[in-house]
Amino acid sequence: MVTAPVMGYGLLMTIQTPWGVGPWDVLHLGLARQLGITVGRANQLAGAAIILLILLLRGRTLTVVTVLNVITIGWWMDRFSAWGLVPYVDGWPGLLFVAAGIVVMGFGVALYLHPGQGAGPRDGLMVTLHERTGQPLYRIKIAMDLAALAGGWLLGGPVGIGTVMVAFGLGPVIDGFRTLLRRLEAGRAASEPAAGPERPAGTAAGPDGGTQAAGE
Repeated sequence: MVTAPVMGYGLLMTIQTPWGVGPWDVLHLGLARQLGITVGRANQLAGAAIILLILLLRGRTLTVVTVLNVITIGWWMDRFSAWGLVPYVDGWPGLLFVAAGIVVMGFGVALYLHPGQGAGPRDGLMVTLHERTGQPLYRIKIAMDLAALAGGWLLGGPVGIGTVMVAFGLGPVIDGFRTLLRRLEAGRAASEPAAGPERPAGTAAGPDGGTQAAGE
């Protein structure tokens, strides 16, 4: 999953400030603090629990992409953190760093959604709950985000302005990049020359560009 490093880097950028983190990362950081594990491991643990819940609900949204999402994004977050590639940005510049992280993460999410081969566990659970309850997707997403936020806050996860920025900013950024990718793909398809007509069997190109029967 080649987009995992992009998403992992963007996620870590939104975490490396004092301004709070996204709703699900409030939960991940809360779990990390309580269990004494890295944030990447906490991300994997939450993802695995969500996959189990989807299976219990007999959801139909699980794909190889879902499993790879759970394994690889957390792994890359821990690698980038161990290598010191994402600095901690304090003060007001931290808000700009959160915004930049949202852009990087949104680009990564759009890239992995573009082929249409599956989604992450949280989106999979959202669709499964929609199918089971009949509630609109937006209500389920809001309820899931609030549950993750509340649970993470009770576990000691950081909540702040960054939480609001990620909650309301990530979706539009993903949508914008997905629109851009679709337009680029459509433009590339339009610029490709159409394939010429097939020659009848047993013919070959003539010296003037026409066709002649093989052997003539």
